[in-house]
Amino acid sequence: MRVDLTDSLSGLLPGEAFGHPVPSSLWAALRTGVETVVAPGSAEEVATLLKWASEMGVRVVPIGTGAHTYPRYPRDPFLVLTTSRLNEIQHYEPADLTMTASAGASIRDLSTATAIHGQWLPFDPPDVPNRTLGGLVATGLSGPLWAGYGQLRNHVLGATIVCGDGRALRLGGKVVKNVAGFDILKLMVGSRGELAVITSVTVRLFPLPVVDRLLVLEATDVSELVSTALAVATAPIMPASIILSATSDGGRLLVRLHGARVSVEADQKSLEKHTGVSLEVRNTPEAESLLVQERDSGINTELAVRVWALPSRIGMLLDVLKQVPGVRLNADVYGGSVRAYLPVNLSDIESILAGLQKDIEELGGTIRALRIPAEVNASSYFTKPLVDERELAAGLRRAFDPHAVLWGTQ
Repeated sequence: MRVDLTDSLSGLLPGEAFGHPVPSSLWAALRTGVETVVAPGSAEEVATLLKWASEMGVRVVPIGTGAHTYPRYPRDPFLVLTTSRLNEIQHYEPADLTMTASAGASIRDLSTATAIHGQWLPFDPPDVPNRTLGGLVATGLSGPLWAGYGQLRNHVLGATIVCGDGRALRLGGKVVKNVAGFDILKLMVGSRGELAVITSVTVRLFPLPVVDRLLVLEATDVSELVSTALAVATAPIMPASIILSATSDGGRLLVRLHGARVSVEADQKSLEKHTGVSLEVRNTPEAESLLVQERDSGINTELAVRVWALPSRIGMLLDVLKQVPGVRLNADVYGGSVRAYLPVNLSDIESILAGLQKDIEELGGTIRALRIPAEVNASSYFTKPLVDERELAAGLRRAFDPHAVLWGTQ
């Protein structure tokens, strides 16, 4: 970044907003060096920064921790806006099962505060404890527990945002039924920073389950588990989540049941009768370790993609992805999505990705790059929207970010 721009900005924000370290993950995600990381301490400072950037023609990459940034291709001049200093719990009402917190508050800290009252945020995407609330909402990730609790977007009750030109908006509220007119709030969930910077979020909480039971079935190959997984998904009861995982060592089916002890016992019997398979119960310490292992096993992988298709085609998706040597797979059976972690020592990464894209699209599915080595052109491996969708998205960006300050996923 040019020095005169940095000096200009330093006169608008306090010293505490500068001098923050560059997260190492950003170098790979942004494909270029990061010269300036700015950490505003309030929504007003975020507005000041974005208004300045709009006037100066500087692009802004908003991040939470920076550890889960999607591959992007910013051009100079640009700076990184981190919400790390926006980390307070602003309002928590246990009786109402609602909490408002700043966007930079970590899910780990929020979970500690809510657990005291027997409550939690039932979302489990990879590395969820280390994500920020704003980052979780911006990526729109729920994790496999969405099957039992619904998508994250349904439990975001309100938010404060700052648009690309510095306008501050308050969306939604602190109660469940709070929408009149257009539900603009839903646009922010999964927007990945393309429309605005989220500065605070109000979410609905849930009581912690009395019993959290993990049922496991293992096989030498994940293909042997697909029919059982689909049978679990069509059973007369609804588990909290259904996960299929695969490595070179074999496959594993994980079924999670939540509820009172009597209902969990009845649900397990119903599942085993419906599938004709006996499922192994893992004790609590082992279950927690196994769930974390499956959730986070690929978070440090340099080459990762996520694919989707109809849930009924989950077996076909796995068969396509298993063709890649050394691949590790984690599938959400209800959602029909698979995270694939690929080794970076593949002989021709681009041709392998192109082959995967072709085969997956033939199944009616889509593919999105999560992490890609710097030498690979990641823009080729993102879902291509329809023309009407591109026009709609462009119109939304013009409304929220008229000067194209914010860098979304490219």
